[in-house]
Amino acid sequence: MQFQIIYVNVIIIGNDNELRKGSFLVKLHYGLNELKDIDWFAVLQIALPFMLVGFILILIALVDLYKHRKERANVLLWTIVILFFNTIGPILYFTIGRKGAKIL
Repeated sequence: MQFQIIYVNVIIIGNDNELRKGSFLVKLHYGLNELKDIDWFAVLQIALPFMLVGFILILIALVDLYKHRKERANVLLWTIVILFFNTIGPILYFTIGRKGAKIL
């Protein structure tokens, strides 16, 4: 594993016009071999609830769309929006799509 690390000296002017000096590490190169160093269990604990909520939102929106497909306009278009715009698609459907009922 090879790292390219440099120290950078910075001067920051704060809101109170006070000069602050400091240095910090900047890593210039990340390789694919560093993926093995990631704690994937910790990442999954954070990402899995968001993925689960998104999946449930998609599922509820699709069930509602097809349960009321006779009253909804543009069923195919809303299906594509719900599936391909993962989180925002179901939200758009529930805010806009349910109001767009066919006029009989």
